[in-house]
Parts: sequence; C-alpha cells; structure tokens
Amino acid sequence: MPAYGLEPAALSGIRVLDLTHQAAGPWCASLLGDLGADVIKIEKPGRGDGIRYAGSGSFELGSLNFHGLNRNKRGLTIDIGQGKGCALVRRLAGASDVLVENFRPGVMARHALGFADLHALNPRLVYCSITAFGPRGPMAQKPGMDLILQATGGLMGLTGEQDGPPIKSAPPVADITTGIYAAYGITAALLERERSGLGQHVEVAMLDGVMSLFADIATNVLTEHRRYDKFGSGHPDLVPYQAFRARDGYFIVACLTNAFYKRLCTVVAREDLATDPRFATMRARIAHRAEIVSILAEIFARADRDEWIGKLEASDIPACRVNDLDAILESEQARENGMVVELSHPRHGTIRTLGPPVKLSRSPTAVRRPAPILSEHTDEVLREFGLGEAEIAALRADRIV
Repeated sequence: MPAYGLEPAALSGIRVLDLTHQAAGPWCASLLGDLGADVIKIEKPGRGDGIRYAGSGSFELGSLNFHGLNRNKRGLTIDIGQGKGCALVRRLAGASDVLVENFRPGVMARHALGFADLHALNPRLVYCSITAFGPRGPMAQKPGMDLILQATGGLMGLTGEQDGPPIKSAPPVADITTGIYAAYGITAALLERERSGLGQHVEVAMLDGVMSLFADIATNVLTEHRRYDKFGSGHPDLVPYQAFRARDGYFIVACLTNAFYKRLCTVVAREDLATDPRFATMRARIAHRAEIVSILAEIFARADRDEWIGKLEASDIPACRVNDLDAILESEQARENGMVVELSHPRHGTIRTLGPPVKLSRSPTAVRRPAPILSEHTDEVLREFGLGEAEIAALRADRIV
C-alpha cells in the first residue's frame, strides 16, 4: 500500500462555512473536510439541521444518519432569521475561503448573504449554491429532496422490472451525486483562484446531477430519439449483463464483450448458444434478449450461486454475489480499502462509519472528527474569528447564537 500522510492534507488551511442542511450540501462539505478543510457547520439555535431528527437519538446529538453525512466538521449556531445573525455570517464570510448553501433560490440574497453581497465583501470567497432544480426556470422554486429528484430526473422511470412500479434507488443517489459535484466544482474554483486571486459562484442543481447519471444513454435519446424500457438489473445494450437466480440466491453475470459470452457458453456446456444466429453477436442477443435470458435462467437455477461464480471466475468471466449492505460493509475488501472507520464520540460512544472514498498518496484524507453536537464549537469558532467574550455573551443573550 502507498505511504499515506507524508504531507499536510490537500485542503489544509482552507476554511469552509457550511450553511447547508439535509444531505446534498452536508455531504459536499464533509468531502471537503475529508480533504483537510476546516469545515464550520452553521445551524439554527435550538433546532439544527432537520436530518438530526432522522431515526433515534436527541436532536442535539443528532441521528446516526446525521453523523454519516456530517463528519469532519465543527458546529456553530447562528440565527440568520435575525439581522444580527446575518451580520455575523457576513463577518465570518469575510475571513473564509468557501461558503456552501442549499436554500431555495433567492433566500440568501434576501438576507444580504447572496453571492453578490459576499463577493463584494470578500472577492476571494468561493460561493457554492446547491439547488433542487436550478436558480432560474419554471421549476426553480419547487421543493426538492432525493425522492423528488429521482422521480423528476428520470431515474425512477427506468429503474425496476418491466411492467413493475417505479422504484427508487436504495441510497440517496440524487443527494450524494450532487454533493460530489459540488465538492468537485469548489475544488476547481479554489484551484482557479490560485491563478486569478478571485473567488467565483459555483452552482449545482440536483436535477442536473441526476440527469448526468445517464451520460451513457442520453446521447442515444437526444440524437436518435430512442426510447428505453426499464432496465431491471440489466443494461439495454448488453446481454447477458444482469442478475440471475441460482438455486440459493442471486448472482451477477456481466458479459461486457462477445469474448466473455463465448466463454460463458463453454462454462454452461451449451457451445451451441455461441453459434446460434439468434445469439452469436451482441446485437443479435439484444434482439432476442428474452430467449437467451430464459435459457440461461433455467440453467443457472440448477446449482448454487457460489458454484456458478467459481466456474465463471475460473474462465475469467465477470461474476459476483448480489450482496446485502451488511455483507459488503464487513468484508475483507472494505477493511483493506479503509472504508469503515471507528470514531470516539463523547456522548454516543463508539461510532462506526464510512471512511473517505478518495485516497491521496501524499496528502492524507481521513475522518478526523465525528459530526458535531448542536452548537458544540460555537464559542471556540467565534473566538477564532476575533470575537471577545463580552461580544459572544451578548450574542447569546440576544439568542443570535
């Protein structure tokens, strides 16, 4: 394995104000924290981010869902519903590198906290706005969350088996994808700032993030007006490339090329299927998908999945189990990849959570701290921005923080 941790983290020294809530924005800011940024999560006093309430646990501690999305942050509370709270955010933004927000379009501007307001105050600030549908257009003011965006963005319309109901993806792919894109845009803007000395406005719409997931087939729709049916576990342009049921459970056969398919025919002792004109080429198999899938399904049902996987892998044909989540989380590969980490929390005790998916050979990524208790670092952070004890006490008295 490479020797990690030889240099400071990639975003060490970058200060991020996280004014986001729920999932897409918080995940973006956590990814920046994984890279070493000092992320300060700003929440409303006494209430906090709504996802603190998901599942069990007090809202001050936050649900485990909240902890999964908000690692590597310090917690500060500010009420931006009050003028003094907005003034405090402006003060913090004047000494920060990045601000991330995911309110509906126009909300931040109405509080004089929009990009134009803060860019005038701090021209080096990289300001990221995450919206559901975009800052303009007929849907701009509609509420958006993962389920809404999976449905609106076409994902649910193609997920599931033919003639079945719409099915959402199990993980919140609209949220997580958008968070990744936002972090990607922010890091690009920080790099460009090294050349120009100026920050800029990064805009990411969840709708765009979902649509981008169809990068492989959208061009077919746009160029040739092709219509797709639901994919099930397969792919519209590859056969066989899907889940099959063995005697004891499901497994995957992924014949990405014709070479894989020919070897598959040998493994199942049906060499005739390799020369049958209905199935001899990928194009032919697509045209006769139901027939070849039915034949293979009947064959695979005769033995256990591990037996089939062993035979397929011995012939260098891509195959695997369809895992439950707990199986992959506890797998040796997940441990080797460092994808499960343990954190010590002062009140939750030990929390096991996911590690960073990106590793850098010289600049370490890491989960350095658990998600904050509501308002946990308010005094600490405000002192770092130059506020004195009397000023902090006055803000508390006015319920600003």
